[in-house]
Amino acid sequence: MNDRDRRRYEMLVRVDTFMTDNAADFPAPSVAATQAGLVTTAVNAAEAEGAEQQAGFGEAAQQFEVKATARENLREDMSVIARTARSMEYAFDGISDLFRMPRNATDQTLLAKGRAFHSESGAYEADFIAYGMAAAFRLDLKNACDAFEASFTATASATGEHVEATADIAESIRLGVQAVRVLDGPVRNKYATDTGKLAAWTSASHVEKDPKPTQPTP
Repeated sequence: MNDRDRRRYEMLVRVDTFMTDNAADFPAPSVAATQAGLVTTAVNAAEAEGAEQQAGFGEAAQQFEVKATARENLREDMSVIARTARSMEYAFDGISDLFRMPRNATDQTLLAKGRAFHSESGAYEADFIAYGMAAAFRLDLKNACDAFEASFTATASATGEHVEATADIAESIRLGVQAVRVLDGPVRNKYATDTGKLAAWTSASHVEKDPKPTQPTP
């Protein structure tokens, strides 16, 4: 929930409280009672969606940490192969170029290169093992590639959850604000001669303006 939506949400909570306290003045099925119900619905929905949003943020953070770990595991496995290939260059001309680590690679490029390392190393598997690589180094590399690729979907899904919840919050608040605008007429008409109630309504339905940007000091 951004600052603007938070201020509007706080207004909806105040209006919901005001209408609940003064429900006797707006019996159903009046327009005011119907709109007050919509405000209550908007407040409840925004609260529930806010909880989902925070859960989504937490899940996204966790999945990005999992992805970072998977990335480092893959890079470590690839680095060992690249380092060993450099030692093998004298016996296998050009092998160090075949297994050269990519620089400043995107996640997709790193994964593609990891898959290439796995594929190309098949022809040299016995040789890599002879140079001290673990017998299961190709299987370890494949598993690292698979884990890293799986993290792409997990982070995208977790990010999508909190993005969706954020959009739902904005929509609930928009509908609530719309209901308040409809309420304004009936409430002001009802309390036209009641200065105290009118002032309370004005205060409750007021939304703080966006803060003005700070001007830089000359």
